[in-house]
Amino acid sequence: MVCSFCAQGIEKKMKALPETKGVYVELKNHLVVVEAKDGLTISQDTIKKIIKDAGYEVKSIEVSDHPIEHIKSGMDK
Repeated sequence: MVCSFCAQGIEKKMKALPETKGVYVELKNHLVVVEAKDGLTISQDTIKKIIKDAGYEVKSIEVSDHPIEHIKSGMDK
């Protein structure tokens, strides 16, 4: 991802999922963080499809119990 327009497109599609609580797209590190609502999950296949449909390759997916704010604060360091 290289532009904010692309990041906004991915963010909008992820937020449209009913399971999504929040989304954070970080261009510098090519990172997309998706937080599911309590008790729900978002399939990795769905996440991959949205990113691939936006024209990007998915290099890896990591599952974390940390909320978006925790991950964002780690990016600021």
